[in-house]
Amino acid sequence: MTPFFQDKVVVVTGASSGIGKETALAFGRSGACVVLVARRGELLRQVAGENPHLRLFLIVADITRPDAATDIVETTLRKFGRIDIFVNNAGLGLRAFVADLKFEDAQRVMELNFFAVLRCIQAVLPVMRRQRSGQIVNILSILGAIAPPRYAVYSASKFAVRALSDALRLEVRRDGIDVISILPGDTDTPFFESQIGGPERGTSMRGLSPARVAEAILHACQRRSREVTLPALCKVGHWMKRLAPGFVDWSLRRSV
Repeated sequence: MTPFFQDKVVVVTGASSGIGKETALAFGRSGACVVLVARRGELLRQVAGENPHLRLFLIVADITRPDAATDIVETTLRKFGRIDIFVNNAGLGLRAFVADLKFEDAQRVMELNFFAVLRCIQAVLPVMRRQRSGQIVNILSILGAIAPPRYAVYSASKFAVRALSDALRLEVRRDGIDVISILPGDTDTPFFESQIGGPERGTSMRGLSPARVAEAILHACQRRSREVTLPALCKVGHWMKRLAPGFVDWSLRRSV
């Protein structure tokens, strides 16, 4: 148990599987009261049933609904009276060449990956400002820094959240609110199987474990980090994109 998180109230969206589930459980094991949010109520109930020793509270919600973010915040406040950490994790992938994109698919991805995040942030900000404390954690992707072929819209959604995070961090610093961006590489979750456009992974390697990403998220909250990229190979790629963008473009073109 990590004393830093003892009795803190944490909200995690997309908490029924993958990174969201492991992050919620990691916070719970560290002593926090955790609100798990997802569309699939049966999976949320399964997570709670498998972890009866943790303080888990479930909210079944589709965060793309315009009023969902407000409902989540108000329900959490009625239950716990405060919100210390809000983790924007829910997301959807899209794999397609730009020329072949269906516009409605692009809208669907942007609605969940960007606009729903914006709504959640706007809903929780007044709470954290009243408290004069809080942390907003946005789960992006290394594709929020490097845009490979076939992932233009998904990368665009994550680039957008990264820009939102950077600007918001400057706006709320005096309010005692941290804004933390997490950029994991390929992670072993159902993400690729559920993305629009097919299940093909960018690599044949297995990828990060969701538990490792969850550990990095908790460490980032403790350290009040600005931005965290993992694993080491993605950190190198991130820096190479800044220092040698032509080389990175050449490398990515080979994947087409």
